[in-house]
Amino acid sequence: MLLLCPKENTVKVNICGIEHEVKEYTDHFNGDLHLGQIDYGECVIKINADANEQMKQEALCHEMTHGILMHLGYDDLSNDEHFVQALGNAIYQGFTVKENK
Repeated sequence: MLLLCPKENTVKVNICGIEHEVKEYTDHFNGDLHLGQIDYGECVIKINADANEQMKQEALCHEMTHGILMHLGYDDLSNDEHFVQALGNAIYQGFTVKENK
């Protein structure tokens, strides 16, 4: 799901035509409540480095959902954490492919 840019060794995502860098941080997160944050001005998505990989991917989908809604002018929906969580989870599940055994 994440694409690593080999030249810069970073992960970048495109939100409504705007490139955002994804960075992992350990210093300012409450792991139980806060797994990510999007900085619209800096075009950076911060993800809690202490989370497991699935939680990091879910947090990225959640933060990208905030960004999509904000860039489309749906500020009220972007600030509705329950809505963002539900839509972000649906997006994550849509991109999660599990092998049938």
